[in-house]
Amino acid sequence: MSDIEMEDWAGEVGDRWLNHIDQFESMIGPIGAALLAKAAFRPGERVVDVGCGGGLTTLEIARALGPDGAVTGIDIAPQLIALANARRDAAGLANCTFQCADGQTAMAEGAPFDRLTSRFGVMFFADSEAAFTNMRGWLKPGGQAVFACWAPPQDNPWLGVVGATIGQFVDVPQRDPAGPGPFRFGDAEATGAMLRAAGWAEVDFQPHRADQALGGSGAGLDGAIDFVLDAMGMRGALAAAGPDVPDRARAALAEVLAPYLRDESVMMPGACWFVTARNPG
Repeated sequence: MSDIEMEDWAGEVGDRWLNHIDQFESMIGPIGAALLAKAAFRPGERVVDVGCGGGLTTLEIARALGPDGAVTGIDIAPQLIALANARRDAAGLANCTFQCADGQTAMAEGAPFDRLTSRFGVMFFADSEAAFTNMRGWLKPGGQAVFACWAPPQDNPWLGVVGATIGQFVDVPQRDPAGPGPFRFGDAEATGAMLRAAGWAEVDFQPHRADQALGGSGAGLDGAIDFVLDAMGMRGALAAAGPDVPDRARAALAEVLAPYLRDESVMMPGACWFVTARNPG
């Protein structure tokens, strides 16, 4: 939805995420909590968290694993790994490490693991099958993956409504649905086929629906609109379209988002998949 490649996490996209990390994490935090509840990590397990971002989910996993377990968080964005390390040090969690690496090609430090997990961090690889083949090699025989990925765009109006509204004023680049991007795994049938081709077994998809607090909990209408314009990289394109365009676009966004405002949060429906699979060995 912007002129910047979403998969450029080591560059400007990673910077945008870092600059708005509290808002992003507030939006997807409830889904992360539901994913951890489904995973039910046990004390003593060894886990790898792919696309760990600022590391909040990784730290929660570390607490669940206890001193006899260990978790490695992996992300390609060095600025996010730096934040994750700082958070780990502040929390004093010795059983948690972070690695700046590309999961498609790297060997994860601490392998082999019992479990692999990810909260929206596995949809951006250049080659999904190659990445999941590589990551399967991080697990012990019988090791399980459990991760969250977005369901199709039509089930996620928190992004679709915003994109359609902005599209009234500027061209919104359309992504290849099979290429890197947030909705790459929206088609469960195609994603399941990819995972099986990468050598995974017992592949299962469970739908999970949850409202998204656009711009984070308590952002209010203005805060949600600012988040859309800045964190989603849309402000520059609107400004370049004409002197009156930013104000008109802001008014249009306010009109479509206002019905979703509840207790100072813009709560929009969202849907994702909780995917499980097993490394047959």
